[in-house]
Amino acid sequence: MSLGMVRVGILTVFFFCALFSPLTPAYTLNNNITLEDDNLWRPVTAFNAPPSAQQVITSYKNASETSNLLGKSGAVITKIALNNPTTGDWYVLPQANFIDVGLAYWQTEQGDIVKLADFSQSHVNQPAILMHGQAFKLPFYAPSSGYLWIYLEAKHYPTPVDLSILSEGAFLHHQFYINSLSLIAISIMLTLAMMAFVMFLRVKQKVALFCAGYVGLHGLGWAFASGAVNTIYASPSFNKHYLGIYLFAFAVSCAAAFTYYLFNFDKEKANKLGSALKYFTVSAFVCGICSLFMPFYLVFYIAHFLAAVWVMLSLTTGFAMLSLNDFRAKYFLFGNMLYSLSLVVYVAFHFDLINATSSEILVLLALAIDCVCIVLSLSEWLKLKQHEFSTLLHESRFDPLTQVGNRLLLNDELIKLAHSAYIIVFIDCDGIKKINDALGHAKGDAFLINAAKLMTQHLAQDGTVFRTGGDEFIWLCKVKNKSHLPQLKTTLTQKLTALHRTIQQQWPQSGISYGIASSDECQSHTECLTLADQRMYNLKSAHKLKAS
Repeated sequence: MSLGMVRVGILTVFFFCALFSPLTPAYTLNNNITLEDDNLWRPVTAFNAPPSAQQVITSYKNASETSNLLGKSGAVITKIALNNPTTGDWYVLPQANFIDVGLAYWQTEQGDIVKLADFSQSHVNQPAILMHGQAFKLPFYAPSSGYLWIYLEAKHYPTPVDLSILSEGAFLHHQFYINSLSLIAISIMLTLAMMAFVMFLRVKQKVALFCAGYVGLHGLGWAFASGAVNTIYASPSFNKHYLGIYLFAFAVSCAAAFTYYLFNFDKEKANKLGSALKYFTVSAFVCGICSLFMPFYLVFYIAHFLAAVWVMLSLTTGFAMLSLNDFRAKYFLFGNMLYSLSLVVYVAFHFDLINATSSEILVLLALAIDCVCIVLSLSEWLKLKQHEFSTLLHESRFDPLTQVGNRLLLNDELIKLAHSAYIIVFIDCDGIKKINDALGHAKGDAFLINAAKLMTQHLAQDGTVFRTGGDEFIWLCKVKNKSHLPQLKTTLTQKLTALHRTIQQQWPQSGISYGIASSDECQSHTECLTLADQRMYNLKSAHKLKAS
């Protein structure tokens, strides 16, 4: 046989091998493999009902490959040749956020076809629970080879749909990691939302309500998007995974409203940053309403646009408030910087600008930390308001000049007396007009401050001092037992006499006139005040008569 004939024979063998060998390359299942979405899927016409294996195969033969599924929608099919040299279970993970219909079939080399799983997100019984994605088992009871057929149908593919095939051990580790972190983050958000809502019920402040909306809608949205809600209750007629995107507009609307009230922009009508937050709140809410009537792919892109705007707006607000030394901004800015960074990664991943693994987990964990920071900033706001309220309450109940209680505080204390035993002392400072005329009102104020200080020192633990007029003071002294009243009267008389002498030593032109009345002499505190007032005027008249 000549050398030329040998060459022709070899070429002929290679030709027929190439002609009759399958075009799909075979993958050996020795290790975990990932098939990138690079001419992996073939778009087909969607079926009105879940297709049979034969329909899937026929549609695949009549379709052509597409570069990848990024931004596309509808039904697609892939065929993967697999060779498993051992027995064991493998898990297949189509990396798609949304799957309305998901079917898997196994075709042996002999042509036998068996249905592996219905992993549609709306399917009641999921073959394997995996947050943020779907998975199904590929069992091998003996070494074998064949073809894996996968049919997908979705309203939108936000990322290229890669395909991972993991060993059982690797899948269980991956499943635990994804599911546990997702549920922990979602639980934190929903718990914080409940705490914020309870705060709102107690304080009735809008900032607490919008904080609950901010945190709660994010948590609820991710509970839907991750599939956590679907795991508890799956509806065959509706894929709940989409609700996460629909809720996002309302979540960022609440976030902007919370920020608006957190930094008290409602008190500054002309503030540009406050106006931007207000307009964004309304715009995001309107987008959320309009999204209910739009195709999902538009809703998806609107949500990403709102996310981009919110990242810029929240960071601008945080830095602006921090520059003004607003301590609430430290929590707000830290949380939003972390969340914004994760959102940038997430959006970039959806537009295939970067190749990130577990991007949903990254966003979820960052968002959970952000929500903790948001609730901390709310607590700081409430502390500030509590301090302002305490300050206002103090100012409304205490005399600003002498720092003793005023008439309002006295009235509060008198109402509490009920059936208690008490003594009321009515005091009028003598000679205050002479001091003002001779030395000036500044000296008159100094006299009143000094007199109130001396009264507080002399009365000590026996009662409380109140200033009820320009030069009028009242002592309110409570006793536990009515039998102690006579002894207390004697003690108070001694203290008042000593106080009169002390004041006259420091301010010779002044002194005090006083009247004492007790609860055993009167039917009410009003009568007691009147009686003490009368006795004070009697003593004052005696002082004037003596002076003249």
